[in-house]
Amino acid sequence: MSHGRALVLNADYMPLGLVGWKRAVHLASENQNNTSKGVQVVDFYKDDSILTAGGLKLPVPAVVRLVQYKRQHRKRIPFSRKNVFIRDQLTCQYCGVTFEDTSKLTYDHVVPRAYWKRKKFKGTPTNWTNIVTCCYPCNNKKADNTPKEAGMNLLREPKEPSPHSYILGLSPWMRVPEEWVLYLTPIYKNILKDRNGKKV
Repeated sequence: MSHGRALVLNADYMPLGLVGWKRAVHLASENQNNTSKGVQVVDFYKDDSILTAGGLKLPVPAVVRLVQYKRQHRKRIPFSRKNVFIRDQLTCQYCGVTFEDTSKLTYDHVVPRAYWKRKKFKGTPTNWTNIVTCCYPCNNKKADNTPKEAGMNLLREPKEPSPHSYILGLSPWMRVPEEWVLYLTPIYKNILKDRNGKKV
């Protein structure tokens, strides 16, 4: 097996998340017995197969679709380094350079923590509207200053992202199979475009 997971789409073809291939096969077979349950296979991996105990080769589901629409209950995307990188599309928000290697990225407090504390702003300074993706050279240059003090401009003001932009379990540094690309949300397609240097 070279592929471990399948992309799961809602009944309206909007991507929801990832599921293991065994679970995808189980849900697809459940649908064959009852068309109102399980998932329909939308696409199979072109270069992968499952070998049954009887020696039969079966294709591996790459993309599956729920037959019953699942209402999204996610109100917010959890704040994390990974989710900040996805929101900012692996791009330093000061110099505009995109990095496929995330070890070259960190995140920066737009309003430095010391300044935040001194001004007695409410809440934590580590939040969606005060954190941006940043490369290490820009992070060192800005240091403990505000962007204005450092003479640096933000590409865009940070804000909390829409939960509908994110696909559960899909990281921007994962290898994305070609079978998934058609169904990705724009935020992931833009990451792939920057990574490949061409429009996806």
